[in-house]
Amino acid sequence: MKKYLLSAVILVIGVAIYLSAQSTTVSGRQDGFDCVVTVSTATTIQAVGGACTTANAGANRAMYITDVEFGSSAAGSTAADSFPTLKSGSGTTCGTGTAVIWQGMITANGNIVSNLSTPIKVAAGNDICWIMSTAGSKVIQIHGFYGNPS
Repeated sequence: MKKYLLSAVILVIGVAIYLSAQSTTVSGRQDGFDCVVTVSTATTIQAVGGACTTANAGANRAMYITDVEFGSSAAGSTAADSFPTLKSGSGTTCGTGTAVIWQGMITANGNIVSNLSTPIKVAAGNDICWIMSTAGSKVIQIHGFYGNPS
């Protein structure tokens, strides 16, 4: 009887460990996130929000960006903040400890797709913000995962 009870306990523990690993998988990655923002105006710096925030990651976990897709009806220019830019920092507009973490140039009605072989690390406690001040419709999608800050 003890032998069957021990086997049942081991089986239950194994299934629980398997299911807990599966339940947090997003986009094929454990603890993955996907964030999407769509706007149709000129944009000042703003937080991406949703899963791309410290509130979702947890204050002691870093975010690692693996992919960025950006589309715009307007062409970027070389003036500051007039081309697609991701920044990190704290506060609703990443105003404290702001750092540029990704940039791209875009043509009118163009797309940028960046599948990164080395993820961009966003330090624990920071949010992801974006800006492209040129007027026009824009969409940005960010994929990644939460991980240890070290």
